[in-house]
Amino acid sequence: MEHWSKRLWRALEWKGWSQRELAKRSGIDEQKVYKYLQGKVDQPRGDAMLRLADSLGVTESWLRFEVGPAVVRIPVVGRVAAGESFLPFDDNPLGSGYDEIEFTLDDADPIAIEVRGESMLPVYRPGDYLLCSRRRGVEIQQCLNKDCVVKTDQGEGYVKKLMNGATPGTFTLLSYNASPIENVRLLWAAPIIWVKRV
Repeated sequence: MEHWSKRLWRALEWKGWSQRELAKRSGIDEQKVYKYLQGKVDQPRGDAMLRLADSLGVTESWLRFEVGPAVVRIPVVGRVAAGESFLPFDDNPLGSGYDEIEFTLDDADPIAIEVRGESMLPVYRPGDYLLCSRRRGVEIQQCLNKDCVVKTDQGEGYVKKLMNGATPGTFTLLSYNASPIENVRLLWAAPIIWVKRV
């Protein structure tokens, strides 16, 4: 079994945090965090392991023993309604969001969008959470012909099917119940990989 420090590194990378940020959020001395990440400590004392897991949004059993699910909390970064752009709660695809939902999705580095209204019926329903993979959305061309959460270069966020645009570097966004949005440039795209229905 790999040393638990490897999983600590993995969870840190999912969050995009520095060692200093993890120390700050967990309330653990930065030098101790450094030693943990270097694999110099087999079993941290006290509640350090639990504090690290809670800060990173992973389960303590996964971090300590690689048992059970890894991810327990996914940031909700916006809401979408009536075929319009979704309201982003931060302008960075790596932001922490305004809320979190509990879910497990291996190492997909997921984010979630909450569906509002009935404009995307019958595919997506009010109250659905659309889970997207930031890691899989790094290459926008790999998102073609998929339902995606996208952010345009004008700062608008949408949930649409992504197609190539008429000119290089542009994309057409197809809707289930509205006219397409043609020839837009995108900052990022994250394909929808799971729908959580409540």
